[in-house]
Amino acid sequence: MPDTRTHRGPHPEDLELFSPAAQAVLREAAADLAWLLGRGYAGPGSLKLVGDRYGLVARQRIAVARSACSDVEAEQRRRHQVGLERLPEHTLLLDGYNVLTTIEAAMAGGV
Repeated sequence: MPDTRTHRGPHPEDLELFSPAAQAVLREAAADLAWLLGRGYAGPGSLKLVGDRYGLVARQRIAVARSACSDVEAEQRRRHQVGLERLPEHTLLLDGYNVLTTIEAAMAGGV
């Protein structure tokens, strides 16, 4: 079925692809991908291996790739986090286009 959306809302198959049952599989896949990345395996090859193992379709593979990283990368991200109480001390730069598309997708019911 061709996708005829004119907005960034949900894909017609998102209810099934990201259902509660699918989310459990996606969590396992993300954990496996993070494990491989943490051991120095290349991202694209690791994603293909994990995606094939769990039978993920392209949209699910993208979601897994965007939600997994190595333990070292996760620790780096934690160190760079700034709590709300310290935010006034910092300059916050936002990419307006990505903020807009994220809000648009959320308001339209996207994943």
